[in-house]
Amino acid sequence: MRWSTVIRLLFVLSLVLSAAMFTVQNSSRTTLLSFDVYFSAWELSRPVPVPAVIWASAGVGAMLTWMMGLRRRIIMGRTIARLEQEALLRSAGRPEARSDAADARPSKSADPVAGDDWGR
Repeated sequence: MRWSTVIRLLFVLSLVLSAAMFTVQNSSRTTLLSFDVYFSAWELSRPVPVPAVIWASAGVGAMLTWMMGLRRRIIMGRTIARLEQEALLRSAGRPEARSDAADARPSKSADPVAGDDWGR
């Protein structure tokens, strides 16, 4: 195993243990949840444990973040497919352009960020 993998595993393990300790230590603490809007108000009939509220809100936040990222990946995938189709149609009439485009790779000197001169 590489050292970076071991360090990552130890980091994840410490996060999981910290979360478990938080949940066990605060499981007896409860709160009354209410949601007030200008025209109406709702309140739960029973108290809810604080860790449940925190984990539920973290889960909802993670799910919303994942959904926004998924939306972006779908849009980018469609854009890439459209651009690949356009490139294929443009090079369909020129077989030599198609083979040159497939073999062309930017050199290290062509990349302004890769050099030591920082694009100067």
